[in-house]
Amino acid sequence: MNFHTTANIYSSNSRRLLDVAKMAQEKQDAGRKGLLFALQSSLDPEQLLKIFFQHLNLLVPCQGMRYRNVEKEIDLRQGHEEQHRADYNLTLAEERLGEVRFSRRKHFSAEELRKIEILLASLALPMRNAIHYHTALQAASRDPLTGLKNRRSLMDNLAREMSRSRRENQPLALMVIDIDSFKQINDEISHLAGDQVLAQIAGLLAKAVRRSDMVFRFAGDEFVLLLPNMDQEGVRVLCSRIRKAVENMRCSYGEQQIGVSLSIGSAILQEQMEPEEFFEAADLDMLCEKAEKHGRS
Repeated sequence: MNFHTTANIYSSNSRRLLDVAKMAQEKQDAGRKGLLFALQSSLDPEQLLKIFFQHLNLLVPCQGMRYRNVEKEIDLRQGHEEQHRADYNLTLAEERLGEVRFSRRKHFSAEELRKIEILLASLALPMRNAIHYHTALQAASRDPLTGLKNRRSLMDNLAREMSRSRRENQPLALMVIDIDSFKQINDEISHLAGDQVLAQIAGLLAKAVRRSDMVFRFAGDEFVLLLPNMDQEGVRVLCSRIRKAVENMRCSYGEQQIGVSLSIGSAILQEQMEPEEFFEAADLDMLCEKAEKHGRS
């Protein structure tokens, strides 16, 4: 009697343990299905990352997540980076989709890493679709001569970076750069010479900035730099570096040497600024410098 009673109690406890495990698995499966459904709602890589990070934290608490695709110039973050990390290369059908890093204050257990990997399998296809869409948009947002982002891309990125700057309480700088006497180069030498100067300046600016900075050809001979997490001192240092690089630049068309100088204006984002005001502040600063060169008020 006692034996059977003990056996019944053991059997009951075993069933309870199995039921708990089954419920946990069903919860995990439901979470993945919910994630798959949510990831189908957007073709924006940043939005996908946000959705994924929210779902991930229901199963595996993380303080930070970073996605990078160097080839496509995508670098996105959620939360903030901590000491302990788990890195993955995201691929689908041998197509490299980028790198994903998870971080938090304590070590990841083997079971937590397994859960992350299961969820990452749900991210691969939506991220590939988003990258392809991003690539198509990039093609429409590039200047064909210089390869830089164009005016349309500036307008899209400016509003987003301003919002991020205010949300994260980080500075944001904007620089407007104009090539001095560019019309004279076109008129007195040739438009091909002018194109060559534009391409060289574009390459110079792209090399001068940080990976997180963005360089745009705004219009004609005017370039714009959007500089996250940069204050006035950072702007001063970058401006000096650009001027020195231009001084050392050798630009020629045939046997003719072309002298090039730049007028540079800048602005730091202020609390109540709208995008148009932010750009106009830097543009006015540039125009003031150009006027001083010509002795005008």
